[in-house]
Amino acid sequence: MLPRICIKFKLKYIVSVALAVLMLEYFGAFTHMFEADFERTFSYPMEGDILSNVYQLRHRQRPAVDPINTYNYSFISDCQHKCKEDDRMIAPRLVLIIKSAMENFDRRVAIRKSWGWEKRFSDVKIRTVFLLGRPAEPNRQLQSLIDLEYANYRDLVQADFVDAYFNNTIKTMMGFRWAVAHCPRAKFYMFADDDFYISTKNLLKYVRNPVNYPEYLEETDEALRKLARRLSQTTSNNNSSQIQEAAGNSSEKVPPHGRRSKRQILNMDMELPNDVKLFSGFVFRSAPHRHRSSKWYVSLKEYPWDMWPTYVTAGAFLLSHEALFEMYYVSMYTRHFRFDDIYLGIVALKAGIEPLHSEEFYFHKAPFLGPQSYKYVLASHGYDDPEELVKIWNEVRAAGYA
Repeated sequence: MLPRICIKFKLKYIVSVALAVLMLEYFGAFTHMFEADFERTFSYPMEGDILSNVYQLRHRQRPAVDPINTYNYSFISDCQHKCKEDDRMIAPRLVLIIKSAMENFDRRVAIRKSWGWEKRFSDVKIRTVFLLGRPAEPNRQLQSLIDLEYANYRDLVQADFVDAYFNNTIKTMMGFRWAVAHCPRAKFYMFADDDFYISTKNLLKYVRNPVNYPEYLEETDEALRKLARRLSQTTSNNNSSQIQEAAGNSSEKVPPHGRRSKRQILNMDMELPNDVKLFSGFVFRSAPHRHRSSKWYVSLKEYPWDMWPTYVTAGAFLLSHEALFEMYYVSMYTRHFRFDDIYLGIVALKAGIEPLHSEEFYFHKAPFLGPQSYKYVLASHGYDDPEELVKIWNEVRAAGYA
């Protein structure tokens, strides 16, 4: 009897150990032991002096090395008309490129009525497009509705790739490709998912001084208040020289009779240089998911390093003209990766562009406690209810913050 009991015990022990090992393997415990050190060994294909090839491509020269990665999906509709310059030859200051699912008709309508409204400002040229793919299985009825929507609004950029979660990198890079091909002179490009709230008004303020946003606005407000107090003390006296003297420390001239709007002062803020490479949003630094139960599981074969490069969450991010063009061409020498935010982080690293973090890009839903709570918000996730989006945007706009 004793040997039989020992055998049963040993079998239970072996089974328990095997199950424990399998569980540890399933949750990635052993995988972490074999990860490579990102800081010391990271090198992502293609390697070598790719920036020389990028320079040649951008200047329409034959590169020494051909690209290894191009997103050559055809456009079903391409909105070539969107960025055609008007009689004044004015290029868009801001282009909104919104990643949307085909069936999200209500969300697109809500965005057109709120933050995607192109005529929001009479003196700032804004253009809005929605980026779509196609369903995995042919759906004539859905495509017919998309065609009708395009005929009515002419703002859908649809490409011939399957619109699925793990094709988000394709979707994003087709947005880059569209911008380079059909909207090449815009100053800034804002990419966002269709469940975001965006303040275009705040974005236009942000790009004037992104490093010091929103502190620089608070300083501007305080300067305005001081100027107003000084001017109010002299309005009873019509002597314009006294008004000029009251402006005192201001380096700018004060208009006759002390009239000066906030818009005028904001317009005098420093413009970002045309060659600045701004890639901004909510910036993360995190490690790959190694447990097999995760939606974001990544094997060592696919990505062997222990950390991701610094990246911007792909739900909402802002690019300057130079950053978008540089990253687009660098992507041609960067092997495809299925997570779009990670892929753009790799591309930015290879391009020598450091992502700029802003707390006013919310990757979750910013609590709404009245319009004042959204005074400086640039982007907020979690607006999948179109009616809520329009309601909140209208309230914030009425308060002057959208």
